[in-house]
Amino acid sequence: MNRANVIIFSALLTVISMMVTPSRAATPFEFRALCTPTNNNPKAWGIKGTHNVDNDWGLWGHNIWKVVGKKPSRDIYAIVNGERDTTQYCFTSPMLYKYLEEWIIDYWGEKGARFSIIPGDNKRVCQCFRCKQIGCTRTSATPAVADMLTRLADKFPQHQFFMASYHSTTEPPTKPLPKNAGVMLSTMAIPFRYNFYENKGFHKFDAIVKAWKEVTPLLYVWEYNRNFDDYLSPYPCLFILQERFKYYHSVGISGVFINGSGYDYSSFDDVQSYVMAKLMFDSEVDVERLVRTFYKKYYPKSGSIIADYYLALEKRAKETNHILPYYGTIEEEVESYLNPKEFAAFWDELNEKKASLSGQERTLVDNMLTAFAYTRFMLLNTPGAGSENESMVEAQRQKFLRILGNHVNVPGLVNYKEITSPLDQFIKEHSK
Repeated sequence: MNRANVIIFSALLTVISMMVTPSRAATPFEFRALCTPTNNNPKAWGIKGTHNVDNDWGLWGHNIWKVVGKKPSRDIYAIVNGERDTTQYCFTSPMLYKYLEEWIIDYWGEKGARFSIIPGDNKRVCQCFRCKQIGCTRTSATPAVADMLTRLADKFPQHQFFMASYHSTTEPPTKPLPKNAGVMLSTMAIPFRYNFYENKGFHKFDAIVKAWKEVTPLLYVWEYNRNFDDYLSPYPCLFILQERFKYYHSVGISGVFINGSGYDYSSFDDVQSYVMAKLMFDSEVDVERLVRTFYKKYYPKSGSIIADYYLALEKRAKETNHILPYYGTIEEEVESYLNPKEFAAFWDELNEKKASLSGQERTLVDNMLTAFAYTRFMLLNTPGAGSENESMVEAQRQKFLRILGNHVNVPGLVNYKEITSPLDQFIKEHSK
């Protein structure tokens, strides 16, 4: 083989290698969890390979209370301002360690599982002699939590143990963690918008990632995809999450947990869960193609109407680059992406289309229209909505409240936001 042929052959091998070797962004995350109602029954929606924290973790989140029982020793609780505080734990407590150790042995044995060793959901830190001696301050419980995490990881090498970079444990420990110990990083500081790089929140998060990489390669993120003050109005999250996933790959994050609406119905959750699952395997996928594929399969007659409207929301959120609120009002949604006239036209068109539907598709569309009746009501309830003809607008409000009353026939459609928020009570308060 002459030199020219060698060069050509070498170039060909390089091209082939690039074609068969996935990019870092196309590499699946090792952990892929969706806390969404659709992921509670993933097979029904063609979702494969996702995790569910209720089934895939031995202990998840701020749930140490599940281990210690209803009447544990008071020695497990933190000393705050000189008194026992039952809302927080002492992570140098020998009794707390014993509870955790015995519970893992009794219930999990040798089968590998993941465990969260995370303080109660507040910023209080134990100030007992042991905790202060190990290095805890009034604002940082990291030394004590890392010590207990390390002891458990060493005791149970077949399991994985996670701290959380959150509240009193935001900063990493000064010493490397065992290879089977890692961290869950909250992404709340990163503004939820498409171009998220140039702001203080992102730079703060990026610095935290780099600091934790010094002590562990096992990095997961706690991500979000919902307005937790409004489960029922549209929330176009997919293009934004796609860009965030690419960034996570670039910095070596290996797991993603997406905090959605849990067991509560939330609008567009079916298509969003389907696409998010695909993105966690390959963040380079074509989001628009997946959205249209989903609606063509599960909403064969009405899907084009829904897909067109949903993708228009996604594109507007990307183009305007507004921050989408995690906890926001209907006015903030309107400012970010939700055009009231377009939404009303979409609802009316879909409602008209419903008459020609049957079976599962009709049920799904009826569920969607019921949930969106909340949005129609809220848009009519914003300042200035009734300035032209208040009596006519009020009649519309009452119409959508009556439609919203159908929520009792929609699985999971009980609340309209994260905090206890029964729709029955909402309807009662606003009905006339």
